[in-house]
Amino acid sequence: MTKRRRILHADKIIQNVMNVFCLLMFLQLRGYYSVVSNPILLYSTASDIRVANTSKLSKVNTIVKGLEQGSAVDFLHSKDLICWSDQTAELIQCMSYNETHVGEKVRIVSEGLITPTGIAIDWYTDKIYWTDGETNKIEVISIKQKYRKVLFWSEVDLARAIAVVPKEGLMFWTDWGEVPKIERAGMNGDPTTRKIIVKENIFWPNGITIDYDKNLIYWVDAKLHFVDVIDFNGEKRKSVVKEDLVYPYALAFYNNKLYWTDWKTWSIHTWDISTNGPMKELIKSDPVPVDLKVYDGSRQLMPTGDYPCKVNNGGCSHLCLLSPKPPGYQCACPTGSKLKENSNTTCYNSPQSLLIVAQRSAISKISLDSPDFTPYTLPLKDLKRALTVDFDPKNEYIYWADSSAKTISRARLDGSEQTVVIHSTGVPDSIAIDPLARNIYWTDPATDTINVARLDGSSRKVIIHNELLDPRAIALHPTAGWMFWSDWNEKKPKIERANLDGSGRMLLVSEKLAWPNGIALDTVNNKLYWGDARTHKIEVCNMDGTERRELHNSEILHIFGLTLLGEHLYWTDMQKRTLDRINKNTGLERQPVVEQMANMMGVKAFRLGDSYGWNQCAENNGGCSHLCFNTPEHYVCTCPLGLELGKDKKTCVEPDAFLVYSRKNVIGHISIENEGNDAVLPLKDLKEVSALAVHVSGSKLYWSDSKTKTINRCSINGSNMEKVLEWMGLVEGLAIDWSAQNIYWTDTATQRIEVARLDGSSRRALIWQGLKKPKSIVLDPKRGFMYWSELGSKSIKRAGMDGSSPTILIEQVGKVHSLAIDYEKRAIYWAALDPPAIEFAYLNGTGRKILVNNVSMPYTLALHNDKIYWGDWNIGTVESASKSDGGSRKVIHSGVEYISELKVFGRWRAATTQCGADNGGCAHLCLAAPGAAPAYRCACPAHYRLARDNLTCAEPEEFLLFAQKNAIGRIVVANGECNDAYIPLTGLKNVKTIDYDPLNKHLYWMDEDSHSIRRVPISYSVTSAVTDATTVVTGLTRPFHMVLDVLGRALYWTCADTDSINATSIDNNSSSGVILRGDNMMPRHLAFHQTKRYLIWNDAGLGVIMRANVDGTSRTELARASNATALTVDQTTGTVYWAVNRQIHAVDLDASNKRVVWQGGWAGTLATYGGWVYFSGGERALMRVALHRREAPAAPVAHVARLVAARHVPRLERAHPCFLGGACGGAPGACGAGGACGCALGCGAAPRACAPHRFLCDAAAPEPRCIPLHWKCDGQKDCENGADESECGACVAGLRCADGSCAAALGACDSGAYCERAPLPDAFRCDERLCLAARLLCDGRQHCEDGSDEAVATCGYAQKDQVVSGARQSNAFVVCGAIVGAAGGLGAAWAALRRWRRAARPPAPRRASPLSPLRVPPAARALVATKREPERARPLGASTTDTSESSCARYPRPTANPPPSPATGSDGAAPRRRAYRHYRASNRPPPPTPASTDACESEPEPAARAPPPSPAPLLY
Repeated sequence: MTKRRRILHADKIIQNVMNVFCLLMFLQLRGYYSVVSNPILLYSTASDIRVANTSKLSKVNTIVKGLEQGSAVDFLHSKDLICWSDQTAELIQCMSYNETHVGEKVRIVSEGLITPTGIAIDWYTDKIYWTDGETNKIEVISIKQKYRKVLFWSEVDLARAIAVVPKEGLMFWTDWGEVPKIERAGMNGDPTTRKIIVKENIFWPNGITIDYDKNLIYWVDAKLHFVDVIDFNGEKRKSVVKEDLVYPYALAFYNNKLYWTDWKTWSIHTWDISTNGPMKELIKSDPVPVDLKVYDGSRQLMPTGDYPCKVNNGGCSHLCLLSPKPPGYQCACPTGSKLKENSNTTCYNSPQSLLIVAQRSAISKISLDSPDFTPYTLPLKDLKRALTVDFDPKNEYIYWADSSAKTISRARLDGSEQTVVIHSTGVPDSIAIDPLARNIYWTDPATDTINVARLDGSSRKVIIHNELLDPRAIALHPTAGWMFWSDWNEKKPKIERANLDGSGRMLLVSEKLAWPNGIALDTVNNKLYWGDARTHKIEVCNMDGTERRELHNSEILHIFGLTLLGEHLYWTDMQKRTLDRINKNTGLERQPVVEQMANMMGVKAFRLGDSYGWNQCAENNGGCSHLCFNTPEHYVCTCPLGLELGKDKKTCVEPDAFLVYSRKNVIGHISIENEGNDAVLPLKDLKEVSALAVHVSGSKLYWSDSKTKTINRCSINGSNMEKVLEWMGLVEGLAIDWSAQNIYWTDTATQRIEVARLDGSSRRALIWQGLKKPKSIVLDPKRGFMYWSELGSKSIKRAGMDGSSPTILIEQVGKVHSLAIDYEKRAIYWAALDPPAIEFAYLNGTGRKILVNNVSMPYTLALHNDKIYWGDWNIGTVESASKSDGGSRKVIHSGVEYISELKVFGRWRAATTQCGADNGGCAHLCLAAPGAAPAYRCACPAHYRLARDNLTCAEPEEFLLFAQKNAIGRIVVANGECNDAYIPLTGLKNVKTIDYDPLNKHLYWMDEDSHSIRRVPISYSVTSAVTDATTVVTGLTRPFHMVLDVLGRALYWTCADTDSINATSIDNNSSSGVILRGDNMMPRHLAFHQTKRYLIWNDAGLGVIMRANVDGTSRTELARASNATALTVDQTTGTVYWAVNRQIHAVDLDASNKRVVWQGGWAGTLATYGGWVYFSGGERALMRVALHRREAPAAPVAHVARLVAARHVPRLERAHPCFLGGACGGAPGACGAGGACGCALGCGAAPRACAPHRFLCDAAAPEPRCIPLHWKCDGQKDCENGADESECGACVAGLRCADGSCAAALGACDSGAYCERAPLPDAFRCDERLCLAARLLCDGRQHCEDGSDEAVATCGYAQKDQVVSGARQSNAFVVCGAIVGAAGGLGAAWAALRRWRRAARPPAPRRASPLSPLRVPPAARALVATKREPERARPLGASTTDTSESSCARYPRPTANPPPSPATGSDGAAPRRRAYRHYRASNRPPPPTPASTDACESEPEPAARAPPPSPAPLLY
């Protein structure tokens, strides 16, 4: 044969082979032909789902993207479905896929999942089976109808992989919990079919797969490194793969071959069973491959004939589950439902017996109809702290109380129709529903009340308010007319009973109680059950308190909720995080319902359709217009506060007027028009009510409390209580100017009459001289007069409401405790005690007349219409009489001994004044005044000056500021002003020292409780030191003293432990540091001269008074003084004063003229103002000494005592060259005397050095921080000021060698380089920060902390990733074209080979192998333990994580048999590194195990994007 014919013949052969290949490929793509030797692998990674044809491993297609933490995967070939689980998203989803088309994702399971680790699809009945390693359950769901059922929940520890065999009705799963095993059971969940088939020689069983033809099970063990096989009975066990396995995870079988994923090698491997190997690596994947299946229809063959569940779903209404027992299937109900009575095929559509559990931020329901007790979280929104729940059986709503949101809400059982029904002013705790009367009751431990309302939230009423200390649980017996509640106050714990209207109160249990929490009632047998969280018991007694006995006391740590249904008692345990039940009669038969469910609080058990009894309130609300209460004797109608029950005793009406009274710690209402409608307001923390006033137009009550020294207010129904004014003396008279919106009061202790706006702002003293125990006060706004009685002068006086022209109106009236004005009659009435009588006179002082004189002790009176009402202190009655002659006398109320005030709240139209319109144009106070128009004048808050426009006010420019532990005040010496006044600032606690910035009007104070310096704006209106304040300096361990440089905008402070003077900028906090520090120095008290620019301090270590420039330079000793207790400087004279040894000393700033100013007592506070030295010490009153009269004795300042600090605030020198820092900038200490610029913080203290190989962040910081040197210039900011990343020079690009040096290229770094900020090409990555040059690999020296650069995986082989993602092309002609090209290439190669053989050429030199050691596979990039900064010291017993309210120490749940993880370090030693950074920040693949959460943590933490189900592994 000629050469040409041979070539043509070879071409024909190649062409025929090509045609056959194209035909086979076409048939395969059309589904007519399968190449069994080249299956398609379907596998998941942490972020996607991929498919790869084993004949073309270089091309891998990603079919699902965007997974948060992909885990298990499976397919349903007959329906073209791919299904997978996502652990972080807590989802099981499916998607259509037919090799040419990808459909939309469909959620199959989205609730009740935590770590779905294995899934298996039943292709006979289209169901998904899955395991969950956190819920410890095996479940099933129908893909189409989504009927879901829990199959196994007990003795399922950490189930992993699962496989099903539909033809046998069996399923198999691996469990690597404390007792590792492989189990088998029927697919219907029949517990009798459950069997452990492998329990020996097993440690970490991971993947499992089935050989359906031979009925064999293969599985991998990641700890023992083998693949074994057994039959379905667990027999005939043999080893298949014994060596070279590193960490196998998932396993698949196809055509006598095994395929598995390996987390250590990041690869998919295969093993031919028929040839007994060898093991081959198919795919190198990045990220790590997780689960694996062979995507082929032969793995899911369907029977040709009938099979169970094929026809009409087996006749089942919901689930038809395959079974290994005849008839091969079983009807089942979704979890929570049960089969109907006398039926094996039909289920109820929903659970009939339920538990509702409150879990703070969630509410779950648990069906009692199925034995698995699976909880399902209701889809509710905005739950913050739901503590208790109850159920309305009539309308089937659940109700819950949220103590954080202060609301009571309701929703349907499926979570729909969620609404808030009650917005509480207190804190609703436990709730109970009366389904017959349609009322809801709740306890309120904030107001110490029991409340009731209609179920829609209307008609709210407080029914019990007295002798409640900490009311907790509440339960109702509607048919008997009783309610029961617990009170767990530690001093007087108790359980009580009352009628549903609050009457008939009875103490049931008060002994051997500690924390009675839950209460439950057996309304059939009239039994009361309760749980005690401190004695750890459940007890029971009769409903009258008799026959008390202990029911259960075993393993109860902190019982909270308690409920009863049928024969069982259920309770929640906060600490154990369990819900258990026992027999209600014997206390035995304990059974756990739910275990390890976080934050379980209140619980309610009920059965739908149960009868809930009957009473008269059940029909038409008993005819009541508002509230109907059943009682043991009869039912009663009542009204919410503000309404009164009419004469028919059923209808509530709004009264025209009623009386408001106070006595001791009670404020109440007394009806005038309808008897029997008296009520007490639900006000908490009343100590001693001394005065009372009503504001009708604002529907408010105002009162003073002589014990708390406050004036308070609330709504007329007792809600919305708030504090208006503090730091009062003894306020015994209150009056409201309803037109100008001002409140007036008399203060018997300070002998003053004061006024303020109704909100407490703009407080001012009107009269502070010439008063003798002022008592009651009344106003006549229309005429501009106020009237008051004086107990000291026994007279009634009058003055303008602006405090002008005080005069005596009526003398010799005795001790008058109460006044009232008749505006129509123009008369004034008063009740006197010496002698006891009720009199009146006209407002001009004439016509005085006795109305009633045969009274015991008339202490208070009020007027309404034509009657006068008075209360008798001694006999406790309230009487009425005609106001004209005292006739028609009548007792309208009794039992109010020690009554202190009586006012009328009436809906009458009051006359307005000019102040009623826009406050008369005044910026602050509009005060009515007698005389011609305009009959008012504008006034300012105390110490403010009225501007020239007579409308606005200006703040005082110079004053003395003083502080008590929780109050701030001001002293101004000026004509026409009361010298002292308090500043309306609330919320102060434990003030140590103060200063004031007049530029921004900020008060600065040193807080001993929070160890910080804070500031808050202060003015004439009320501000809060809690909500309105900001922190300037924090972290002070022992703060001592501070002072402001107002001109230079700096704050200086000392601490008793740092022995330094520190400074910070107060405008932007941009600069801070140390001004002074030195050997043996102990600076303590500070003073600052604003204009001369001197910093003065006493040094307890050197025993001297020192002076220095503002930057700490030019230190000068002024005087010797050891243990000085106070220090100040006179801003006018420049004299320095200090207190020591019961004396006050002085010295000039030039250290001359040392002298003693005063002696005679200890002083802890010192200040100069207006030519006086003010000082105070301990409980003593503030004293002052005149500087110009040294021989004069110290005089007390009235009404100011117990000071902790005082500071002179001088006029702000805006013309000074250092104002706002001048030309020197805003750094502390920058602007010195005369505006000369100093070195600020640069010349203060010598910087503290760090240890070798450490970097100093900020030398000027009070507590300098040192970080490891190799953290500098690594691209991550570690110093707060960023010093470690500044001035990096040649390292700016991110290439910094590990030894701290900089290099132009990676190869120049002998110890590696930091490559976190910028990835380096051709670099070996040790971890997320350190990279090595190729020359450092396998050189016999360990450079990576985990030794991965010398590991066998790195040095043994090297290979690039073979996996390349891309869109899959399925065009058969493209495939054929590729084959043609390949064949042509083969032909050309064959011809070239023949020519080469004929040529006599020397062999070409060999090229370097592509498997070069310098080319490192992803597997060699070993993952090391995450870097952590050394932990800070914690108090003994403190936890490293925030825990819930339950005690975490009791409930660790260690994994006795934890799986390994690619994240595990090789040596087990955690390096000392900085805080963990998420793997996303470093572009590294996720660790394959999610971080474990604390066993007691309430809220789940976000898990890492990792595939497998295990908790964080231990380091081995």
